[in-house]
Amino acid sequence: MKALICSMVAMSSISLTAAAEDFSWGNVTFQPRVYAGYANYMLESGDMTLIRDGSTPETKPLEFALPDRSKIKITGPLGGLGATVAVKRFFGDIYYQSTLNETAYSDEQVTRSDNSKAYYGSVDAQHSDWALSLGYRFTDQWSVFAGYKSGNTDWDQLVRIDRPDPDSRTIQNGSFAVKFDQDGPFVGTSYSFLIGPGVLTLKAAYAYLNGTYTSDFNSVCLPPNTNCTDGPVSILQQFNWGGNSNAFSIGASWTQAMTDNLGLSIGANYHQYKFDTDGTKSFTNYVGGQKVGGGLLEGGNLTEELFTLTASLLYTF
Repeated sequence: MKALICSMVAMSSISLTAAAEDFSWGNVTFQPRVYAGYANYMLESGDMTLIRDGSTPETKPLEFALPDRSKIKITGPLGGLGATVAVKRFFGDIYYQSTLNETAYSDEQVTRSDNSKAYYGSVDAQHSDWALSLGYRFTDQWSVFAGYKSGNTDWDQLVRIDRPDPDSRTIQNGSFAVKFDQDGPFVGTSYSFLIGPGVLTLKAAYAYLNGTYTSDFNSVCLPPNTNCTDGPVSILQQFNWGGNSNAFSIGASWTQAMTDNLGLSIGANYHQYKFDTDGTKSFTNYVGGQKVGGGLLEGGNLTEELFTLTASLLYTF
């Protein structure tokens, strides 16, 4: 029992796991875990300036999906796996967690001012992340840790716009495919309190992450459109730009033993990432595989937030 409780003190301290004072494999302990819970994820765009070739610059949020959607929100189940190896007061941990593929926006149909009919499909999104860390437990209550983490959010949407005949503009049968990735180092600290049968842990961490945002909007020009009278022509609008995030997280957890080796942990964690673009980036339009224009994207930022509630089962070997 003492081994599990001591292990849980350090485990809760970083939402990962750490060392026990007694070890079942000589000087090494191993503690896998599985967890499930609830996630509330949000990615939102701030204002940025789009300068399209031959057009007046526009300052507005980035369009994540149609029509004019600049926020992606996921709420629903979260699942994850992790494992820790510890030697005395040193420990290393790895974990992976993911939401399900959730519907951020339901499909809708709109009749527009030019009498065209737009069919906007549902926006399906998923967020996942993983981290690898090393740490040291200075006391039974106080730990520090550092590591590397990576997060990924991707979503897609089907779009169709039918315009009345005759029409010289594109009739789009298209799809968005968008991805936002971030990765980089982090450092943190935690402090645990032994209270009755369990351990209460508070923790905080900071990360500096590199990020990339990529968006491909594929569509098709179809006859009788006068731009493609000889047959279907593929059209692509492509964004690809990067930047950096200052990221902060705080969390609290309660952990206690159920048997000599089996433990239960309940935790809440909040993460906020402020992503700033690294300067001017271009976007490009292609028709039939040939570049036909594009423009520039200047400035701007994205805000990413993740709140999770989880329940974990952990077993000490």
